[in-house]
Amino acid sequence: MLGEGPHSTESAIGLHTYNSAADLTSGHVISLDKNEFLFDLNTKNACTRPLDVFIKLLSTSNVAKEFSHFAAVPLSRLRTVDAFFDHPELNKLGEIQVYEQTRVRAIHKKGHNYINASWIDGFREIRKYIVAPSPISETIAQFWRSIYDRNSVVVVTLSKLIDEKGKPFMPTKQGEPMTFDDMTIELDNIRKVRPTTYSAVLKLSKHSISTVKTICLITYMGWGTVGYPQRPSDILDLVADMNHMRTIMKKHGVAEKRFEESQRTPITLVCFDGFSRSCTLAALDILCRRLEASHAIGTPLVDVLDTIARLRMLRGAACMKADQFVFLSMAVLEYAIRHHLINVEDLDKICVNGFMIQSNPDTH
Repeated sequence: MLGEGPHSTESAIGLHTYNSAADLTSGHVISLDKNEFLFDLNTKNACTRPLDVFIKLLSTSNVAKEFSHFAAVPLSRLRTVDAFFDHPELNKLGEIQVYEQTRVRAIHKKGHNYINASWIDGFREIRKYIVAPSPISETIAQFWRSIYDRNSVVVVTLSKLIDEKGKPFMPTKQGEPMTFDDMTIELDNIRKVRPTTYSAVLKLSKHSISTVKTICLITYMGWGTVGYPQRPSDILDLVADMNHMRTIMKKHGVAEKRFEESQRTPITLVCFDGFSRSCTLAALDILCRRLEASHAIGTPLVDVLDTIARLRMLRGAACMKADQFVFLSMAVLEYAIRHHLINVEDLDKICVNGFMIQSNPDTH
């Protein structure tokens, strides 16, 4: 045991996980007990790769090696996916399956509760995130309904705010609310908080229910259409912003008696496909929180591949592109440097010459 974290009050949805990053492809899995968290330090067969070993391996590696390691991890494991096949018209990417055990339930106008969205655990927190693709015209109302019903207080978007027909799925001007079935969304205010990041306050109301819920919408515009952000610091700032705003929004919600302190207030992460960029953001948050917690007890731990493999127990094709894996490695390294988790005498040992980074022409 590396340390005793807080105990969860429920099972992490009956999950199974790989036994270690060094044995990802062996097929050996273990059950996760009720008092364990999927990404915790003391979970059975938890990752125990020290930060200095991670740096050493990264410094002697290159893009080709990392891509080959990444390709060895299966995109998904055999899980129940009944509802996914029952509603093919609601799936943007038909080949990427949503697990029955971890899917978010949200009432559709036709009466069923299927939406292509999954619960993702955080570090020492069950169901910290809702991960979903940007909505299509058929699911816009359901998308906002899931946010309203699940008390999601922060929504982070990493894609254009339009559906497959090019129409916005939220208002873009103050004083011009939009209604989708029983959901009305109103833009309260918007401001630019960083060169590529905008923050907005939205008011969500549901017909026949008097409670109006306030959420913070954070839109990151710097990812571009291909590749990954060239500045990991931008995404590290985004992770910090979303966690900070979640704390503030929950505090306000509790003060206004919109929900109890004990209720979940998940962060909704949205990208075009709902598997790549959104899960990359969740993975980076998990990696940073885990690195902090392990450093606090003496041995900072990092294993990007292990984290991705565990994420795929919840969302089958999480971080599906190899360049996102490389980006996570660079981002967590920058986080460790920024927060002084690496000894000064070890900084000269870091070498990332094997990672050629090209400019992303679509980054704004």
